[in-house]
Amino acid sequence: MARRAVTRAMPRAAAGRGRAALALALGLFLTGAAASAAGATPGRGWQRFDLPATGSYFWRYVPASLDASRPAPLVIFLHGAGGTPDVYMNYVYPAAERAGCVVAMPKSASDAGWGTGNDEQTVALTRQQVGAELPVDPNRVSIAGHSAGGAYAYLLAYGTVSGYNAVFTLSAPFYAVSAVADPNYKAPIHMYYGTTDPNYTGGAEAALRRQWAALGVAAEEDVEAGYGHNYWPPDSMASGFLFLAGKTYLAAPPPTCAADANHLCLQGGRFRVEVAWDAGGGHSGAATATPAVSADSGVFWFFSPENWEILVKVLDGCAVNRRIWVFAAAVTDVHYTLTVTDTVTGQSLSYDNPAGQTARVVTDTAAFDACR
Repeated sequence: MARRAVTRAMPRAAAGRGRAALALALGLFLTGAAASAAGATPGRGWQRFDLPATGSYFWRYVPASLDASRPAPLVIFLHGAGGTPDVYMNYVYPAAERAGCVVAMPKSASDAGWGTGNDEQTVALTRQQVGAELPVDPNRVSIAGHSAGGAYAYLLAYGTVSGYNAVFTLSAPFYAVSAVADPNYKAPIHMYYGTTDPNYTGGAEAALRRQWAALGVAAEEDVEAGYGHNYWPPDSMASGFLFLAGKTYLAAPPPTCAADANHLCLQGGRFRVEVAWDAGGGHSGAATATPAVSADSGVFWFFSPENWEILVKVLDGCAVNRRIWVFAAAVTDVHYTLTVTDTVTGQSLSYDNPAGQTARVVTDTAAFDACR
């Protein structure tokens, strides 16, 4: 992924309250250390870990509400530019308690923002070390951040095959994402904005909304009246964490479609298309498929390869209405049944043309609920 600097200011008010947050954090850290000394694994509360390989560090929070009987959900939270993870402790730990998830907050290489130096390595090492210290559910590792950290969170989630199950941003600026790198999963995103935030009033929020719609990324928003760039209601942070903890990385299994003389495999091989025809008088059979004209379309013939009967298209409409579309056009009055099967889910749809009727055009824009 091309690295880029993200330069939105860290909240001054948050930094001003950093000493109080840090005092509370250190108190919780001592509580966690005492628990570890008593034999609890891991200790609850805050604990700092150094990352010598990148010259950075991260804080880890283990909530008292964590269900230790199963692998933990993990949230990687990235601080805003001009600050450190330390000043976010007081804002993050109540949300972690509500959601019952472990939080890790690494420090960026530069105070100017994220995406410079070895930030990507720092985030990866943070994730790796937390997993080495306690059982983490690999399908429930998410990424979040405020301002510059929020932007870097979605750049990492969509610009790399990251395995993040979901994204949560607070007051994030706009950066262009041209495509989702993971071919099998599009992490959903929850965005927070205050109505007086320059990123809201200046168009960043609207641009991100349009971008996620175009990419087929499921997005939801929490917009709070009267709040600016640096502040949010406690419930907004908690809602974001609950959103993250409630999602699971579910990569689609590989498609099982195998093209042959009577079947087309469209949309990356996920959808199998076939046609059965019956001209009456004992003349019937399976239509012959020609090699797909494109990844989305192909044709069938009944009687001879020079006489094409049906053009079929299976289209990705996720950016428009979160559905896969089926279009078909035929020039025939022969009875036929067109069947399209999603080989991942097993769902099949059939489109029938009665004998003696000129075939109607199929424009099914709600065919398959197969968008992620």
